[in-house]
Order: sequence, then structure tokens, then C-alpha cells
Amino acid sequence: MQPDGKTPILELKDFSYTYLEGTPRASEAVRDVSFRVDRGERVGIVGATQSGKSTVVDSFAHLLRLKSGQVFYEGEDVAAPGYDRGRLRREVGIVFQQPDSQLIEDVVGADVAFGPTAAGLSASETRERVEESLNTLGLPYAEYRLRYVHALSGGQRRRVAIAGVLAMHTPVLVLDEPMAGLDPRGRRELLDLLIRLQRDRELTLIVCSASLTDASLLCDRFVVLDRGTVVMDGPVREVLREADSLAELDITLPETVVGAREMQKLFPGFPTELLTEEELESELLKRLETA
Repeated sequence: MQPDGKTPILELKDFSYTYLEGTPRASEAVRDVSFRVDRGERVGIVGATQSGKSTVVDSFAHLLRLKSGQVFYEGEDVAAPGYDRGRLRREVGIVFQQPDSQLIEDVVGADVAFGPTAAGLSASETRERVEESLNTLGLPYAEYRLRYVHALSGGQRRRVAIAGVLAMHTPVLVLDEPMAGLDPRGRRELLDLLIRLQRDRELTLIVCSASLTDASLLCDRFVVLDRGTVVMDGPVREVLREADSLAELDITLPETVVGAREMQKLFPGFPTELLTEEELESELLKRLETA
């Protein structure tokens, strides 16, 4: 089925999944999860540990034993008999929380080239994609292509992992805790890079995180999970209005929202749907001027 502009690029319909189902150690991870992701959207899937985020992410690329009628890509049931799972995994690129788990080769250039080579691309096209992806990720091809992966910093290895996915020209990019373990500078650089990538390549971007700090700047919409079910789904600012409920779910709030909650002690009704320090300062000045 070809996308018609109205069919969501990804959709979950009453998706449920139990690990070790049928055994004494069975553990229900998600229950009746339903939401859609439209082409070009920037969606954050957020929730505390064991909320079901990783299970949802794994379902996108059919990394689980799925039941029919629950997970769809461009309108097609990915669990249907005969479905091309290889194509799915070439189009839904996932960068996991631990980049080392998906870095296969010892040398940077060879690792980024692994996917295109496995997909049967020519040597010349593979080289072009490797060069383009590394340069895009701020790892100049001439300088990094022959470097050993193990000699890179954590942030650089994460960029190599993303470059490997970008080299496949995937229309969907899924990032699982993309900022984990990065220092403030690394987080800021990666955040700017991802915003630029989504804009320039018109990617459908899905960010999985227990923190709203960076996700609120990357995403337009949040799907909030708690104990395997969807408890909120809406535009970022709309969800941030429920700051107290989010805090109760053990989800890390952006510093601006934390500051706004403190301001509510002095100024009842102070808004929490603030994304930047400038917005927080502006709202505070308004209250002070009318105090």
C-alpha cells in the first residue's frame, strides 16, 4: 500500500504485549496501547522506567513476536503473513539507548557502511552515503572514517550509531533516550543537530525518554505511558499544563516547568507550559508588573 497522505506512517491499535507469555514468569509490558504517528510528526513517547516505552519502540520495527492487527506501517499490518520485515527495518531506523549495542564494525566508516552494503547498494553509492551521514553528524568523513570506534567518546559513538541509520535514508528515525550519558555540551550539540536533521530531511521523528527536558524542545506532541497504558496524548504545551500529574508519574520535568511550579506558590495560576527560559522570564515579569 502506498502512503496517501492520510494514512499514518505508524499506528498501534490496542497493542498489548506480555513477555514470557504462558510461563510462570509472564510479565505484561503494555496493555491496549493505541496511537498514530503521521508522516513528518515529531512525537515523544515518555514515561518512567517500566512504563512500556521500550516495548512500544521495539514493536515499530517488529523486534518482538507480534500478533496480527496491532502494529501498522503505512497502513499495512507488520505481523501479517508474508510481510517484508526487512523493508520495515530499512525504513524505521532505531538508535538504541546504548549505542555500543548496534555498532558492529571496529572502524567508523565500515560501521556506517554496514547497512547500505547489506541492502545491496553499490560501493560508490555506499561511500557517498557514508560521507554524507558522517559530515551531517559533525564527524568529518576524511577525519573520522578510519578511526576506531572504541577510541571515540560516548557522544561520538552515539553520532556514529545515528549516522549508520541515516545512511539507510530511513523516513522514520526512532531515538531511545538519545541524550543519556552526554555532558551538557554534547546534549546541546546533539539537540541542535536533531532539530536540523528533522527539518532538512523531513523525517518522522520519535523520541523515547523518561525526561521531558530535551524532548520538549525536539517534539511537537507527547504520548505519555504509565504502567503499560497511555495516560496522556496531546501537543507538548497541552501536556505540560498537567505538570503535577507528570511529576507524580516520576517523569523528569524541564527546568522551566520546575521553575514555573515554584512560581505557582507565589502566583496562583502561573502557567507551566513553558519551553524556554525566555518564556519563564516573560511570564514572571508580567506577574511582577501587575503585583
